[in-house]
Amino acid sequence: MFAIILAGGAGTRLRPLTYARRKELVPVVNVPLLEYRFRNLKQHGVEDIVMACGQGVQEIEEFFGDGAALGLRISYSYEDRPLGSGRAVKEAARFAGATGTLVVCNGDIITNVDLAAMIALHRSRGATLSMSLAAVHDPWDYGVAEVEDDLRIRRFVEKPPQGEEPSNLINAGTWLWEPEMLDRIPDDETAIRDGFSERVLFPGIIADGLRVQGFEEDLWVDVGSPERYFIAMRLLLERQTRDAGVDVLGHDGAAVGDGVTFGGMIALGDGVRVGVGARITGPTVIGARTRVGEGAAIVGSALWEDALVGDGATITNSIIAAGCSIGAGAVVTDAVLANGATVAAGKTLEAGVKLMPGDAG
Repeated sequence: MFAIILAGGAGTRLRPLTYARRKELVPVVNVPLLEYRFRNLKQHGVEDIVMACGQGVQEIEEFFGDGAALGLRISYSYEDRPLGSGRAVKEAARFAGATGTLVVCNGDIITNVDLAAMIALHRSRGATLSMSLAAVHDPWDYGVAEVEDDLRIRRFVEKPPQGEEPSNLINAGTWLWEPEMLDRIPDDETAIRDGFSERVLFPGIIADGLRVQGFEEDLWVDVGSPERYFIAMRLLLERQTRDAGVDVLGHDGAAVGDGVTFGGMIALGDGVRVGVGARITGPTVIGARTRVGEGAAIVGSALWEDALVGDGATITNSIIAAGCSIGAGAVVTDAVLANGATVAAGKTLEAGVKLMPGDAG
């Protein structure tokens, strides 16, 4: 069975972080976002993956290559122009020679969808299309499904007005397509439009009386903004620390000075160095090779790889991207700093600041 992963978006809501790094490669608990999707597919026996990539999305191939390191076979289908969701899937399937039931999914979400169970339900119900569904508190920001008691989908409403949504179950970005789905996508220009699948293809399947089956999942996060990034980080930390039976992950691989205090859920990457007397309070993730100076305080934050935090600096509720430098005694709160940004020693950033790659705060 083949999986086709859509990777064409620009990650605009995660800017300025995504000016310097593809959204799919943004680290969440020290693992690239897309790798979680790869791990989930492999867990359920899907090892042939086609990346349907938009123009200029070579970074993913440069990072993951052919997938051998993950026990996968990854190929890359590049668009020469934006194709829209439906046509991108059809062209990727052609490129790979994929046949039979396809797993189609977004590459920029965190999910633990039980794909094996979803496939079993899809086949037992004779569905032409199956779709993972997630219950959310703000369905009006997404495509919402109207369902029967057995989760057969009867209607879609794309971003309905608040209070008019037919349910709180949204299209969660994992689908099973039977070959008929591809046959319904025209090879002419009519299919090359944004949202073709959601606005034309899927409603057409329902209108023709074919079964569209929902499958509800229990862990789903759209990592589409700094706020949602923190939600994903916290949920993954909760599960990973619980499974490991410890509050601090990676402690054995870090150099930790005397008098360092840890509180709450924390993950330390390879080669992390934490100076004497520093205080790390979770949920916090510190990326590989990052250095935290003596007496520094990190609270509820994500530090990516190769960052430098000076002695006595304080970072609270912030995302500090790769290669950033926070000077001694600096104070950073509720901030988002893109790759290579710097904060001078002794500087207190205004709360909520966002720094572009390489900027000085």
